[in-house]
Amino acid sequence: MTRTLFALPLFALALCAQTPGVRTIGSPTTIDQSGSYILTNSLFTSSSTGAGITITASDVTLDLNGQTITGPGNGSHAGLRILNAQNVTVKNGNITGTLMGVMVNNSANVRIEALNIRGFGLAVSAPPPEIGVLINQSRGVVVLNNSLFNVGLGLFVRGSRSFGNRLQNNTITAMANGVLGICYNPADGDPQGPKGDLITGNLIRGFPTSIQMNSRSDYNVIDANTLIYTVAALENTNPTNIAQGNRTAQIQ
Repeated sequence: MTRTLFALPLFALALCAQTPGVRTIGSPTTIDQSGSYILTNSLFTSSSTGAGITITASDVTLDLNGQTITGPGNGSHAGLRILNAQNVTVKNGNITGTLMGVMVNNSANVRIEALNIRGFGLAVSAPPPEIGVLINQSRGVVVLNNSLFNVGLGLFVRGSRSFGNRLQNNTITAMANGVLGICYNPADGDPQGPKGDLITGNLIRGFPTSIQMNSRSDYNVIDANTLIYTVAALENTNPTNIAQGNRTAQIQ
């Protein structure tokens, strides 16, 4: 008996390949329901929301699917914002031309992984500069295996409610207008800094100062990073912070 094989249309194959239960995103949006999401195409940040994608729900996984979120390139907007949420993962995509690539605010147990964040290298005329990832008053945040290029400030951690975070194996590269690779500071209305974080395995190149720890930031561990700087590898005035095993090199 001869069997006849029929070719499925491309759209049918795509439907078959889509993971059941994964919701698609194709334009700027706010994710306010738990679940798994995938970005189906590149997008521009929304002027109405100030971000490409905002996550306000807990228990969310967002796969950027190799797509790109693009900002206006004028020192405004955010690529991704995670606000007042828990148990959120964002991975596998590109962000360019935004004031902040990713902003995590008042959240917990967030994972930022395998993102390529590229700034426009804007001159820093007034704070803040272009920031790769901002963690503000958030705990248990993992920033892992990301590439940050041509930003003014790579990873910025603020506030005493920021603790137990891990910044690991990121590549942070400055061009002409880089200021700080990693910075720890108090937050607005909070005089204390972040505490109890692990900063390890990062490659930070070309900033005047690779890592700067405010004196109110305490009990952080800065271990096994590669710091290639022009002025200072590490500024740390709090003796409770531990710096060990870091490799440093000064360039002109």
